[in-house]
Amino acid sequence: MAIYHCSIKIIGRSKGRSAVASAAYRSGSKLVDEETGLVSDYTHKQGVIYSNIVLPRNAPAEYQDRQVLWNAVQKKETVSDARLAREFEVAIPAELPPEQRKRVVDEFSRSLADEGMCVDYSIHDKQDGNPHAHIMATTRRINPDGTWADKEKKGFALDENGQRIPIIDPATGNQRVDGRNRKQWKRAIVQANDWNQREKVEQWRQRWADECNKYLSPEYQIDHRSYERQGIDKVPTIHEGYAARAIEARGGLSEIMEQNRYIKRVEAEYRAITAELGQAIRERGGELHDRLAEYRRQLEGVGSGNAGLAGTAERTNQQPAAGNTAEILKRAREQLSNSAAARGDTAAAVRTDQAKISNREAEAARRQREFERRQREESERRAEAARNQREKAARRGRTHSRGDDFGPEL
Repeated sequence: MAIYHCSIKIIGRSKGRSAVASAAYRSGSKLVDEETGLVSDYTHKQGVIYSNIVLPRNAPAEYQDRQVLWNAVQKKETVSDARLAREFEVAIPAELPPEQRKRVVDEFSRSLADEGMCVDYSIHDKQDGNPHAHIMATTRRINPDGTWADKEKKGFALDENGQRIPIIDPATGNQRVDGRNRKQWKRAIVQANDWNQREKVEQWRQRWADECNKYLSPEYQIDHRSYERQGIDKVPTIHEGYAARAIEARGGLSEIMEQNRYIKRVEAEYRAITAELGQAIRERGGELHDRLAEYRRQLEGVGSGNAGLAGTAERTNQQPAAGNTAEILKRAREQLSNSAAARGDTAAAVRTDQAKISNREAEAARRQREFERRQREESERRAEAARNQREKAARRGRTHSRGDDFGPEL
């Protein structure tokens, strides 16, 4: 199976970010932010192999210019917590050849444009086995006249039956009316599209998997669902990202990558133990089956011997000799005793195997606890780093930070 990764996040003003600077960084270009006058020049950036803009129907032709597009977005999104763009970070399967990598990103971007978004995508590949794409999409649709659509609108609040909800006057218990005697109804803010819904995010993630699978052979097919949702008994690794790999490229030790190596090592040991136990169970099961078959054959031999003697006595109107009967019973007791001993050996072997399984399960549980402890420590470390970053940002005040603008690459 190829690697699946598709994260969706917002580029917004609340964190002091700039859509123009973000687009410049991802596309490796030089853009001017008309709002601040800042110039973002990333023409020296390595690994940007292709960039393109895909527009929906009715979008102004000048939006094919990256600088015009994102300055227009910032001119429209003026509130302090405005959402400027929605970014899709996707890992492109390394199993695809270069032309198909470009095609799959372009087709996914066009599917977003069909929903009304202006889409700006860039493909990055530093030949390090991590081809990926950054896809920036506007958070507003384009109207038929080429203007920006509203993100939300006011409408009537509806009850569970789809009926308007009246505003009740507490003094009279009747529905309120205005000065012109018009009935008053509760109002609500209605989203103009479903792009902020969790179900929509799930659809986009599945769509990326579907687009890739069009070009991937069966053994490399990807799935947007977690291992747990797929019913796969496997521990997922943690997304490493550019920063973690950069640390190790400089000769350092990344905690995230070290944790991933630990997960892979434990997973390999778990698979080996499972295979070994399976083989042992199959071998013991085969031995038990052979012994039971031999036991049945011995019992059938004793039964047929008694039946033959009884038949002979009946035909000759004689009783079987006492000596013969005693010999048959003696032989039967010996066979039953041998079978019981065999069953005892098998039971002892099974108990030994069960003890081995219990010991290995205890070891697996210990390793799982150790893994969970490391996860907790990593979460605490990240939380502490986030707190420190917020404190530094609070001391600096609102500044234009390239690190905040762009975030880590895949």
